[in-house]
Amino acid sequence: MRGSLKLFTWFGIPVFLHWSFGLIFVYALWIGYSNNLDALNTLWLMGYFVALFGCVLLHEYGHALTARRYGVRTQDIILTPIGGIARLERMPEKPVQEFLVAIAGPMVNVVLAALLFFLGKLLFEGDRWVLFNWMLEQNMIFGGEGEDMNILEETGITPSGLLYYLPVLVLTNIALVVFNLIPAFPMDGGRIFRALLAMRMGRVRATQVAAWMGQGIAVLFVVVGLWKNAFSLALIGIFVFTTARAENNMVRLDALVRRFKARDLMRPQFTRLSVNDWMQTPIALLQKGLERHFLVFDLQDHLVGVLEEPQIVEAMKKRDLSAEIERYVKHDVGVVSQDEGLEYVFHLLQQRGTGLLAVTDQGVLVGVIDQAGLQNFLRLNGR
Repeated sequence: MRGSLKLFTWFGIPVFLHWSFGLIFVYALWIGYSNNLDALNTLWLMGYFVALFGCVLLHEYGHALTARRYGVRTQDIILTPIGGIARLERMPEKPVQEFLVAIAGPMVNVVLAALLFFLGKLLFEGDRWVLFNWMLEQNMIFGGEGEDMNILEETGITPSGLLYYLPVLVLTNIALVVFNLIPAFPMDGGRIFRALLAMRMGRVRATQVAAWMGQGIAVLFVVVGLWKNAFSLALIGIFVFTTARAENNMVRLDALVRRFKARDLMRPQFTRLSVNDWMQTPIALLQKGLERHFLVFDLQDHLVGVLEEPQIVEAMKKRDLSAEIERYVKHDVGVVSQDEGLEYVFHLLQQRGTGLLAVTDQGVLVGVIDQAGLQNFLRLNGR
C-alpha cells in the first residue's frame, strides 16, 4: 500500500500503518503540553492511543475473519488517524452474510469492553475499584469532571496511569460500538441497515436508500464537526459521503453488467492489420478514424496480437512510419466468447487495462469490444 508501512501479517492478512498515523503521537504531545502533563503521563497517553488502535485493529479483524467464512478475501488492513480500513475484495451478496460481516466488528468491541472491565476487577481492589467504577459512571475522560468529585477526597487516590486509562479504554470501546452502529452507509451500521433492507427490496434499491441516508448523516457529521471543532468527525463525514456515493454507483453498475453478454455490445465491423504492414497505416487510422486499438493477424490470417493506442503514439513520436507493425504489437490479446457475461468483459477492460478484446463464436472471430464501446453501452443502458 503506497504511503504506508507494513507492520506484520496475521491470519494471512497484511496490516499497514498509514504515514499520517504519526499525527496521533503529535496530537498526544499537544494534549500533554496543553494539560501540563509530565513525561510519564504523556507516555501513558501515547500508550492509550496505541491500545485504542489495537482495539480498532481487532475490530477490523472481526470483519475480515467473518468475511473469510463466506469466501471473501481481505486484501489488507490499513490503520489511519481516523480509524481502520479492512479492504475486502467484495461484500457478501446474501443479506444475512453481509449482516453478520458488518456486525462482527462492533461485537468485537463489545467483547473487548467486557474483558477490559473484568481486567479492572482483577487488578483493582477496595477504594481503587470504587474509583474505577466511578470513572466509568461519570464518563471522566481527559480531565472531564463528574457530578460527585468528593470521591477523590474520600479515597485519597488520584487516578493516573492504568487506573485512569483502563476505564477510559472500556468507555472508548463502548463508544466505538455506538458510533459504528450509526446507520451511515457504508459504516457498519449502514451496512447492517442495507442488509436488512435487502431482505425486502433487493440489493440495488436497498443500497440506494442506505446511501441516501448515509450521505445525509455524513453532512450532519461535517456540520457538527466544524461547529464543535471536531475535525476528525468532519473528515469521517467527508469519507462517508464520498464512499456512500461511490459504492451506490458500483452496486448499480454491477447489477447492470450482469444483465448482458459480450454479444450485446460487440462491434462486428473492425479494421484488421497484418504484422508486415507499416506503422504509417495505424497512425493514419488513429488520426482520421474512431478506432483506437487494432487486432493484428499473421500472413495466414491467424490472430497474433493487438496494437493499442499507446504503441501507435510511441511510433508517431519516433517518426517510425516505415517500421513493421510486428515491432509494436502486443501478443497478449484478450479473447472472450460472445456468450461471456459482461461482468467478465468489464473486468478485463477496466481492471486489467486491456484496450481491445476479440470476440469469438465457437472459435470463430466475430467482433471486437473496446473501452470506448463499453462506456458508451453502459451510458445508453442507464449507468
